[in-house]
Amino acid sequence: MRKHMLVNLAVGIVFATALSGGAFAQQGTSERRSHTDLDEIRKVSALLKTDVLNRANERIASVSDLILLPDGKIRYAILGVGGVVGIGTKYTAIPWNRLEVKHTQGKWAANLDMTRDRLDQAPMLQDDNYRELADPQWVARIREFFGDQGASADSHATTAEGSSAATVQGVWRASKVLDASLKSPRDESLGDVEDLLLDREYRAAFAIIGHGGVLGIGESYIPVPWSKLRFNHKPESTALSAVIDRTKDQLEKAPLVKGNTYETMLAPGFTGQVYRYFGDEDGR
Repeated sequence: MRKHMLVNLAVGIVFATALSGGAFAQQGTSERRSHTDLDEIRKVSALLKTDVLNRANERIASVSDLILLPDGKIRYAILGVGGVVGIGTKYTAIPWNRLEVKHTQGKWAANLDMTRDRLDQAPMLQDDNYRELADPQWVARIREFFGDQGASADSHATTAEGSSAATVQGVWRASKVLDASLKSPRDESLGDVEDLLLDREYRAAFAIIGHGGVLGIGESYIPVPWSKLRFNHKPESTALSAVIDRTKDQLEKAPLVKGNTYETMLAPGFTGQVYRYFGDEDGR
């Protein structure tokens, strides 16, 4: 009996340890995801110029824009279809998790298993500000066309949600973010958003702020955690203005990156330094 009790106790300890280890592993993974250094410089500006190829290696579209959620996740990619040098181009929105996007050795690649003729049949955006993305019926058509059922094994898939939940209340276009000026709460000009950097999960992690210089000469680059930016959105034009709770003097003391390749971001521990400076201990 005593031996049997000891065996049960040992099994219980092992089981509890496994559960505890699993919990800590999950928590640790969350923290590593929050604080991990960037492994590559994934520029949104470069992604917006990427051709979309099918399995036959034919160019069927190009990535024209991204639709972001306030937490930095990408909800949709806007594809430019047809046209010559932008003239006659039509635009559709594909759920981000249905577009196969990869970034290796500094280069973007985008693939879609679809023929050009089939893509031409996709529901096209008619409004220049993409207001269709707030229409549940239009979004349902898009998701049905691209076979998006909400679940995906893709590493960059967004959370599985229903069709109506996939609408966006405010159309946050990446191209508009890149045009935004950064200001303090007192409307003090702090610089311009030069680029966005995506993390391993293809989520906006940092905004690169161009500060100082003349015509790009002598300009400094300041990485700011996405979570520390607040965007004022104008629905009628989808224009965005960025605000951060810092003064000009405070921003000038922030960690800097050297050169417009932003390779400084890859230095071990540098992103942690940035998070700490901006008071973002969780990296969120």
